[in-house]
Amino acid sequence: MQRISAATFQNLAEKGGGTVDLLERLCVPVPALVIGELLGVPADRYRELRDAAAAMVTFDASSKESAVRLADAVEWTAGTFTSVVRTKRDEPADDLISGWVRARDDADLLSEDELISLAFLMMLAGLENAVHLCGNIFASLLGSDDPLAVWSARRAETMEAANPLPFAIRRFAVADLTIGDRLIPEGDTVLLSLFGADSDPARGGRASLMFGRGPHYCLGAQVSDMIVDAVVPELFVRYPQVRPSVPESELEYRASWRSHGLVALPVRLTV
Repeated sequence: MQRISAATFQNLAEKGGGTVDLLERLCVPVPALVIGELLGVPADRYRELRDAAAAMVTFDASSKESAVRLADAVEWTAGTFTSVVRTKRDEPADDLISGWVRARDDADLLSEDELISLAFLMMLAGLENAVHLCGNIFASLLGSDDPLAVWSARRAETMEAANPLPFAIRRFAVADLTIGDRLIPEGDTVLLSLFGADSDPARGGRASLMFGRGPHYCLGAQVSDMIVDAVVPELFVRYPQVRPSVPESELEYRASWRSHGLVALPVRLTV
């Protein structure tokens, strides 16, 4: 993490005092390199994987072109990980996919479809969520007079407010449910609001739900924490004068059915 973070900040420094897109130059490369190395995905695939992830989470059901992009992205990503798994079978390394291949081949703990799906999900979710979590945190902190002090004092609250996933993965009612005075018929889709749960006054001391709970607690939660801590405070230490290049009202957010994230985050590193 330190090696990747330091190299990314060095690349950022080459822009000097000009305007840079913090999303593209910092929030994307650190998660891509960290998660890619953990999984064992070749670095030359990261850009295409990010583009495929974007096509999936910005799918527009009313657009035929968007549907074609979605199908192409899913097919390409599945094919890519099928190829990576094949390579790891022939040349195993010290990475997660090699370990999953051993779990599949030596212990029969995974089916082949589960192996491909697990790699697919970890790269897609890890890259997409970590990128936009960092971007949303920066967007909120850059409007503060002392961002580093705000981050130090309110890290947990800032993380929750910047959560790029406002809803949990959809569920389906397996029987008629009555909640308050509302009936949810059997078979209906249920979307659970993570924002609503974490901002509920009755929450008390319950832990945040942004990474889930119980047996489905996010496998990448600790990595996301490490990525955030490697990039967020370090930016303000290195560039205490960093400021947005456009008013907050002009920041553009993507149209996405799944995640809340910026299109770009232009900043000036120095005054």
